[in-house]
Amino acid sequence: MTDHSAWRVIVSSRSGGGKARKDWPQIENLLKSSQIDYLATMTDHAYHAIELAREAVREGWRKLLVVGGDGAMHEVINGLYSQEEVSPSEVTVALIPVGSGNDWARFHCIPSDYAAAVQLVAEAAAHVRVQDIARVDTRMDGEAYCRYMVNVGGLGFDSEVCRRFDLAKERGHAGDKQYLKSLLSGFVSYRCLQFRVSVDGEEFFRGPAFSVALGLGRYCGGGMMQTPEAIPDDGLIDLTVVRKLSKLKFLAKVPTLLNGTIFRNKEVIHTRGRRIDISAAPYSYMEVDGEAVGITPVHISVIPNGIQVISNIYSTDSM
Repeated sequence: MTDHSAWRVIVSSRSGGGKARKDWPQIENLLKSSQIDYLATMTDHAYHAIELAREAVREGWRKLLVVGGDGAMHEVINGLYSQEEVSPSEVTVALIPVGSGNDWARFHCIPSDYAAAVQLVAEAAAHVRVQDIARVDTRMDGEAYCRYMVNVGGLGFDSEVCRRFDLAKERGHAGDKQYLKSLLSGFVSYRCLQFRVSVDGEEFFRGPAFSVALGLGRYCGGGMMQTPEAIPDDGLIDLTVVRKLSKLKFLAKVPTLLNGTIFRNKEVIHTRGRRIDISAAPYSYMEVDGEAVGITPVHISVIPNGIQVISNIYSTDSM
């Protein structure tokens, strides 16, 4: 039987444009010097972390340490939610951030310094908290498709940028420069879509919108805040709709995406709910934790206290 005090480490070789693979020897030395028991595996293809998380649970591991970014964290959570050995809430997940955006880590105040992040893992018992997860049901290639969200998702402009970036990654182009290219090309070509958004069975918004964001966390896109008041364990999904506005006006309001004051804009409306249903005309792509996961119609429902995580925030009062 696997020692439940040990960590199963999943190193995402693609995170940070290959930075996780490059820096793994340094991180491994820190784990050893901190006397942390572990078994590590490096991913070798896309979505491999999903397979490794499933395998770890089958083998009896109940503590998973992700070395990577938001995409790697997303894959591990989806691995946990696509196995039936145990309830995902019985598994504890920690992260050493080595991605490009590191938005989930930013929200949970996980240090970017490797030594400090490893110390947090070494003191894991004092840093365990529960976090909600959201189930996201979409359509992919004409079929029903399901993914699980641990941080932030979006439709409209946000998802168009992620779709372009995913296509670039499939061609072997990644990193901050490629993301910026995807952002700029998406911005130039994007046209607002007609959305209909219902929250807990009641229509919340109908009309043209620039973007729709949903959050359990607060940060996306490398530090932007479209859901700046989200709380990870309140049993609710935060929703922000940016109504149609000119691109020039959007550029003028970008600073409010970075400093948490987006709700001061008259074009922005927001709420919270346990279930959110979204359709778009003709359709919108959906992104979850920075990954393209299908198209509308989309149904998002919260799973309260869906996972245990190692976090540097302790209560809703401290956020």
